[in-house]
Amino acid sequence: MFHLFTVPPDIVSDDTSSDVSVQELENATLTCKATGHPPPKITWRREDHEPILLKKPLSREFDKVESYVGSSLPLWRVDRRQMGAFLCIASNDVPPAVSKRIILLVNFAPTVKVPNQLLGAPLGTDVKLKCYVEAYPNTINYWIKNRGEMLLDGPKYTIREEKSSYKVSMWLTIRQFSKSDIGTYNCVSTNSLGKSEGTLRLYEIKLNSYSEDFSNQISVAGGPPKLKYCLHLPDVNLSLDYKTVYKE
Repeated sequence: MFHLFTVPPDIVSDDTSSDVSVQELENATLTCKATGHPPPKITWRREDHEPILLKKPLSREFDKVESYVGSSLPLWRVDRRQMGAFLCIASNDVPPAVSKRIILLVNFAPTVKVPNQLLGAPLGTDVKLKCYVEAYPNTINYWIKNRGEMLLDGPKYTIREEKSSYKVSMWLTIRQFSKSDIGTYNCVSTNSLGKSEGTLRLYEIKLNSYSEDFSNQISVAGGPPKLKYCLHLPDVNLSLDYKTVYKE
């Protein structure tokens, strides 16, 4: 008599990728092999439930797919946005399905973006400077003033960072802004692959009491009621969102 037999899936570790580390724009392939009867189907998903990004042929654009079926997941000219944990899931309708977690690491030198490169504030206020960093491996980040001293967290400066995956947000808060704080500030980021920095220029906004010159009048948040001020800007072509630099 002929007997059907079934075997649940089992991932073959020796033939399956461990964690993969590549330079950005290199090619990478994640591989997963499994045994079982019937032969298992291999499905790839991202652990964070985000779509898998697959670069379109001869293009910089991506196709977004929820899952990918196949024992090999080819990734052409890898982009930092593809970094993360992938799940290789083997199933053949014989429970239980099994999976393995494979991490793709994408290495690249820091890039720094500065949302506001020219900032003004009245004397006596607190001023917040911000930079955005993207890099992997992890970076060492710091602030310098006028191409000289490195700034340290303390009574005068509050330095803060927030990290999410390969992205870091850097903040520098200057307490009680004074004339000695006017100048150029640099946010610097460095890792084993390189170094990058952003430049911010900080100047004084002079606030005088009521003036006949109404061309640049503003109402200062938190200022005395019904009192108007005249805003004097330096000789620059500037589009300034006042609320981003003046802390109530």
